[in-house]
Amino acid sequence: MSHFSSKKTTSVIVILSTCVFLGLLYKEYSNLNNYMNYISENGRSALFHEEYINQNLAFQLSRAFSADANIKKHDTRACQKLEHLNGVNGFNLASHDFQALPGTLQTTNASCEQWISDVAYLPLINSLPARKTSKYTFSNYSGYAFDNIRYYIDVANSYIYINKLVDSNKYTFNNWLVVNHNSIDIKKSAQTISIDDSSLKDLAMGENIISHVYRDGYTHHNIISMLTPVFKDSTFKGIIITDINISDLATSFYTADRPVIWKFLSMHIEDNATGKKINFHNPAWRVRTLIHHKEAITQYYSLHISLDIVYFIISNTWLIFSYLLTTYLLCAYAKYHLTRNARLSRENITDVMTGLYNRKLLLPSLQAKIDELLAKGIAVSVIALDCDGLKRINDTLGHQAGDRMIQALGKAIDQSIRKSDYGIRLGGDEFNIILIDNTLAAAQQVVKRIENNLAAMDTGFPVKFSWGGYQMQPGEPLDSAFAKADGALYLHKKGKRSR
Repeated sequence: MSHFSSKKTTSVIVILSTCVFLGLLYKEYSNLNNYMNYISENGRSALFHEEYINQNLAFQLSRAFSADANIKKHDTRACQKLEHLNGVNGFNLASHDFQALPGTLQTTNASCEQWISDVAYLPLINSLPARKTSKYTFSNYSGYAFDNIRYYIDVANSYIYINKLVDSNKYTFNNWLVVNHNSIDIKKSAQTISIDDSSLKDLAMGENIISHVYRDGYTHHNIISMLTPVFKDSTFKGIIITDINISDLATSFYTADRPVIWKFLSMHIEDNATGKKINFHNPAWRVRTLIHHKEAITQYYSLHISLDIVYFIISNTWLIFSYLLTTYLLCAYAKYHLTRNARLSRENITDVMTGLYNRKLLLPSLQAKIDELLAKGIAVSVIALDCDGLKRINDTLGHQAGDRMIQALGKAIDQSIRKSDYGIRLGGDEFNIILIDNTLAAAQQVVKRIENNLAAMDTGFPVKFSWGGYQMQPGEPLDSAFAKADGALYLHKKGKRSR
């Protein structure tokens, strides 16, 4: 019974600790889902800030070009340094010879005097004045520094300025140098970066627009472009374009507070209309996806984030270890106390001299168990025993010899019955045995085993006993069965004396 109680208690502890453990794991899982939202919002904020920079640069150029309309004609001596390379005109085509410009200017318009006045303002694209935010702004955003490729396309004067040095021997931006009636054919050029007609109309009206995902001819990677119009006075003059590439996206969405998680994240942007993707982060480990987070970041794009299960296991190693250790300690603690209580209970109902049960075993719970067995048709028999000649042994050999006689009989009984049976010392040399699933006929075999076990013992003198047996009836109390077994014992002992 104590063994069953111990197993049951251990099971309860394991179930409860597992429920707590699973609850904590689910909380960690929910926190990771929320962290995917945080990554998304973080990247969206960074891209929004980059869009703001693009708009600010367009505003700076528009203001500079509009103010320039009221200034006297510029010195055109810079046109003497105009380069010609493979059918393209411009500055810094093969090397940084024109120091006034940090980047490269390419054009098919050889009439330098028409656009040379713009050159003085083009370095604004490289200066990024928007990072020096006004003291009146609500934003203090300064968390990311991109190394974007940024362009200014002047539609009226048919040139493109790139904020980086580009070797024009290797690449020319011919898609933006398509001229129609002495100006760039913006409609045809925009089609090369997946800009539709309705978006172009919005651009001409002053809207900031974003391209679909397209393959860039210069970098040979899928990118996204932000386009902002530039005006001279109120006339559309050109476009500021900022390319968002793989590196920029990785910078945008990166969160420094959990650096380890990035070894297990897979991230890409997907164009909702075309299905084209920009994979901008691949995991160092990939076993099985635990969390897949999808979120629309614009009307064009969806962000996809996948987290591998390895991170979840690693990040919760402490929790797994705590669960195992706590469960083990609780089970060990419960087992110790249950064993201790079982030992104390056993000692309370155990006869010290023989190791059999004592009278305290005879509780209502035992009677209820026997009643249940009898009701199911399982035979229960009782045997009453006592020593023969105990008084004579005590008188002739002393009480210690009498005690040895009682101990020998108790040991023989213990060796002769099963674990399911009950051997009880009522007191003195009186013993009772309760045999489970044994008829009165089978009880005689038990008595025979007791006699054999006694004969095999070396006690210095023979140990004899008398016995009486009785098979219980359904609903019969133990007291009554013991009394009937005692009656049979008395008859057995009386028969011995009459011989």
